Amino acid sequence: MKQKLTDFALVTIGSFISAIAFNSMFVENHIASGGVGGLAISMNALFGWNTANFVLYANIPLLLLCFFLLGKEVFIKTVYGAWIYPIFIKLTAGLPTLTHNVLLAAIFGGVVLGFGLGLVFIGHSSTGGTGIIIQLFEKYTPIPLGTSMALVDGIVVGLGFVAFDADTVMYSIIALLSITYAVNLVMAGADSSRNVMIISKHHRQIEKYITKVADRGVTELPIIGGFTGQENRMLMTTVSRLEYQKLETNILSIDETAFIIVMPATQVKGRGFSLQKTHQNLEEDILIPM
Repeated sequence: MKQKLTDFALVTIGSFISAIAFNSMFVENHIASGGVGGLAISMNALFGWNTANFVLYANIPLLLLCFFLLGKEVFIKTVYGAWIYPIFIKLTAGLPTLTHNVLLAAIFGGVVLGFGLGLVFIGHSSTGGTGIIIQLFEKYTPIPLGTSMALVDGIVVGLGFVAFDADTVMYSIIALLSITYAVNLVMAGADSSRNVMIISKHHRQIEKYITKVADRGVTELPIIGGFTGQENRMLMTTVSRLEYQKLETNILSIDETAFIIVMPATQVKGRGFSLQKTHQNLEEDILIPM
């Protein structure tokens, strides 16, 4: 229940932040940066259609496709974000445009909107729209995810040529790149872990600390020194970003000459990370509630 409430809060806050960036940076500057939101800006310029209403109504057939083709579980995770995002767009429609410098709006608006979307994704949801189409491509075609994202958003940005001049469309592309960068940064920051490799003459003590005190798994690998030719042991463990500093401090307190290699691990699956940590042998894995 706590996880579900956290997800709910992240989706709500993220949608609100994205809506603010959309109305205060993109609409008046005609930045159609992909997705249903970008298409809404083009339709607003061409026909005067309300952007919030367009996003809301466009999501209805897409959510139906989600329900029938992607399944009930994906639909449930998507429907709230797809509903609350256009509501927030409507509520924040009266905000003043923060800058009429289109380049600044594309860069900073993209970063803020991408940050909001990143929070939504961390909350295991989405704002619907073309994200549903991308999921359909991923499920039913051999097209890679990155290619399908570029294809779908590229078409939406390309439609901007009908409504705007070439300069505006190029600013939209800059905004799309800013959004993508910010989303990836938020997602990596939230999920990032550290893969740590340790070589030490006191590897038994360090191994005991990692398993008994730090409560993390550890793998022991046989190695041979390239210079000395002597056999040794290397320990490998994976910890969260917040756990790493304490781990390093305690390793060095055991052996101040320990050789430590740290590598970022932006996606870790398994017990203690994507699966519930347990010290019992279970017949079936228990997933963390989404």
